[in-house]
Amino acid sequence: MTRNIIKLAPLALLFSLPASASGLFLQEAVYANLGTAGAGDGVYTESAAAMWVNPAIMSFMGDNKTTVNGLVFDLGVDFYDVDDTANGGSNNYLASIAAFHVVQLTDDLHFGIGLGTAGGSGLDYSADWAGELQLEDINLLTLQLNPSLSYRINDQWSVAAGLQLNYAVLDARMVNTQIESASDWATGYNAGVVYQPTDKLMMGLSYRSKLEHDFQGDLNSDIRLEKLLLTDYSMDSTLVALVDFSASYQLTPELALLTTVQWHQWSDWDSTPITFNGTVDGVSNSFDLTQNRDWDDVWHYGVGLDYAINKDWNLKLGFSYETSPQDDPYLQTPDIPVGVQKRYSVGVSTYIGDSKLDMFYEYADLGNVEIRQDGLIPGTDLTGNLLNGYFDSSIHFVGFSLTF
Repeated sequence: MTRNIIKLAPLALLFSLPASASGLFLQEAVYANLGTAGAGDGVYTESAAAMWVNPAIMSFMGDNKTTVNGLVFDLGVDFYDVDDTANGGSNNYLASIAAFHVVQLTDDLHFGIGLGTAGGSGLDYSADWAGELQLEDINLLTLQLNPSLSYRINDQWSVAAGLQLNYAVLDARMVNTQIESASDWATGYNAGVVYQPTDKLMMGLSYRSKLEHDFQGDLNSDIRLEKLLLTDYSMDSTLVALVDFSASYQLTPELALLTTVQWHQWSDWDSTPITFNGTVDGVSNSFDLTQNRDWDDVWHYGVGLDYAINKDWNLKLGFSYETSPQDDPYLQTPDIPVGVQKRYSVGVSTYIGDSKLDMFYEYADLGNVEIRQDGLIPGTDLTGNLLNGYFDSSIHFVGFSLTF
C-alpha cells in the first residue's frame, strides 16, 4: 500500500491552488483608480469600486454612483528545466467583469453592493513538460457578492461594515486523471474606517476576513494501482485575511499623491488538507495527502500619481512591490509558483457626457521562482515525478471602467 500512496502523491498538487493567493491575487479586477497599481484605492471617491477595498469611503461619494469594470489579462508561466530537456509553460488569456453600486439612504447612511472576483487563476501547461504527472491544467473561478453599509459620523470620520458571500468552482487535470468540477460557498465580513483631517488629506484603514472553501467532487481516472480504485476527493482551501491602509494627498490642484500598504495573512495558510477516497479490494479507504505550505505573511506597498492634464483628461501612473510568501525552492509547487511581485501601471481617464471612462495597462513581473523537488514531493516524505528548475512568470493587464 505504501507504494500506491507514493504513486498517488503527485495528484495532491492538483488541489493546492488557493481561492486567491498573493502569487496571483487579482486585485486588478476590482481596481478603483485605474492606472495607479491599486495605490490609494481605499480612499478614492470617483469610482464606486472603491467600496470593495474600504466600504467607509462610500460616505464621501455623494448621492449615488455606479461603476462597471472590465478586464482582460494574459497570464504567462514558463518553466525552464535545469537540464534543458523538459521545458514547458502555460499561457492563458482570461477576462473578468465586475459591477458596483452605491446609494445614499439618509444624510449619514450609504448602502453599496459589489459583484466581482476575489481572485482565481487558470494554468494550462504545454504537453510533455517535466511536471506533466503533477499537473496539466487547473482552473479556479471565484465570484463574490459584497453588500455594505457606511455611516458618516461627522465631516471627518466614517465607518462601515459588509458581508462577503463567495462562490468558487474548481477543476483540474493531470495525465490519465480528470478532477471533476466542484463548487462551494463561503461567507465572511469586511469593515473599514475613513478619516479626512483636511481638504487635501484622506486616510483609510480596512479589513477583509478569511474565507474557507471545502471542495468535494469525483475523480475520473484511468489509473489502476494493483487493487486500488479512486472514486472522489475532498479539499479545504483558504482565502486569508487582508488589511489595507490607503491614503491620498492633493499636492497641487492638478496632482494627487496616492499610496497603499497591505498585509496579507498567508502564514495562516500552513497546509492544504486533501483526502482521496477509493476502494482497495472492494473495501472503502481514505488517503490523507495533505500538502504542507509553510507560507509567510505578505507585505504589499504601492504608490501612484493622478495628474489632471487639462479639464478633459487625467493621467495615472503607479508602481507596487509585494514580498514573497515562500522563498524555499523545496516548498514551491507548479500550481502556483510564488515569489516577489512588481507591478507597473499607466492609465488615463476622461468624461463622456456625465459618465467617467477610465482605461489602463499594467505589467506584473512575477519574477523567477526556483523549484527544487530533489528527492521528495514537497510537504511529504514521498518521492515521485520531480521538478528541478525555475519558473519565469508575468501578467499583462488591459482594462477599463465606466462610472455614471
